[in-house]
Amino acid sequence: MPANSPQRRPRSTSSPTGVQIPSTLWTLRADRLDPYDRWPEQLVTRAVAEFSAPGSRVLLIDWPAPAARGNLRMFAPDTAAALARIRERDRDSTDDPRGGESADLVIASLLSDPLDPVRAAEYVTAVASEAMAMGALLVVLSRCRHSTHGVLLDPAGSVILAAQSADLLYLQHIIAAPVTGDTVTAAPPTDPTAPGLPRHVVAHVDVCVFLLPEHG
Repeated sequence: MPANSPQRRPRSTSSPTGVQIPSTLWTLRADRLDPYDRWPEQLVTRAVAEFSAPGSRVLLIDWPAPAARGNLRMFAPDTAAALARIRERDRDSTDDPRGGESADLVIASLLSDPLDPVRAAEYVTAVASEAMAMGALLVVLSRCRHSTHGVLLDPAGSVILAAQSADLLYLQHIIAAPVTGDTVTAAPPTDPTAPGLPRHVVAHVDVCVFLLPEHG
């Protein structure tokens, strides 16, 4: 990796209560995961802290792709807020992969209902690999969900396959979940008795990390 590549910070292996926490589990505040939040603040800020250094260029990629007409692109308020939080941490942030400069860290979100996981995974990895500097990292946020027909959709496998097909190295699979003490906390469904609703409770977010290796 280049000399200016971010150095990985050592992770704490215990919670404030003294419970041992695996390094592959990111603990979130013990409240319900918001299924409509494309850029969870806890995850974005931790990914930025773990995988980039001050002065790094951070690119956000969302799915579905933002609507565009010519050079005009729709700027979603939640994406604008996420970009502002990244800038507060002394990084250069953008959601435009055509910005010219290569990105040191790319964070891609598949949290906004990717009912076609394969297409979503291929899109974010293709855009990311074109925008990444050599030695840069790609972090993909995804979550299991159900289709309108009750089929369980898990984008993580499609993301890993698409990334490896784009010559990205698969580094790590992290689970992010609300934890209270030594228990993963999951809120029950709003109405578990309603007909047609899946009874599974999704209690975690998948965080997959990939590297664009230097060649030569």
